[in-house]
Amino acid sequence: MHSTGTIEAEGAHRMGKLYQVVVSGVRGGKVTVDLSNTEEQFKSMTVEQLREKIRQKFPETADGNLRLIFTDKNLDDDKKPLSEYGIQHMSVIQVVLRLPGGLRA
Repeated sequence: MHSTGTIEAEGAHRMGKLYQVVVSGVRGGKVTVDLSNTEEQFKSMTVEQLREKIRQKFPETADGNLRLIFTDKNLDDDKKPLSEYGIQHMSVIQVVLRLPGGLRA
């Protein structure tokens, strides 16, 4: 029995850290969103995958068109990896829900 507990503990240790971003603007606060368990997955994650993770965490955004902003950059290329925008673990992503109607400039 002792060896089983040790194996489980070693397995948990090998999993590494959880890569997350902070999402601001949904429900008026800041919430962490889990993205991946490995650095490789995190670096290859696309804007589209981030958008889907946000929709899973906030079902009320599923029907809307989410505008994602990091620093001063619009994350408008869904196929582009987050790493190309300079997004790292615990980066803050601003979310704006586009509503139908209104004027376009």
